[in-house]
Amino acid sequence: GRDWESGKLSATLKSEEIPAAQNEAVYVLVGKSFDEIVMDPTKDVLVEFYAPWCGHCKKLAPIYEELAQNMAHNKNLVIAKMDSTANETDKVSIQGFPTIKFWPAGNK
Repeated sequence: GRDWESGKLSATLKSEEIPAAQNEAVYVLVGKSFDEIVMDPTKDVLVEFYAPWCGHCKKLAPIYEELAQNMAHNKNLVIAKMDSTANETDKVSIQGFPTIKFWPAGNK
């Protein structure tokens, strides 16, 4: 039934704890902070979904961090990453790593 999709599913989504501090230019997202950050209608949000063991992700990491540093002046833009082996969201289905998705401000 539909109630499985709407209600019970969210209980099974994995999440790490929300980091106490954000020490990098790239915002560290976890499952339980995903909606609050990504679905904020006032923000453009770019998210990299990665896996710690993924070679392509490791290659991308310094480039992505540099991008975040270069864009740090833009307060309406969030450049974020989420370890998809430890965190899940029902907003996107990840087929491979890295997956990069953009959620523009406005109607989300």
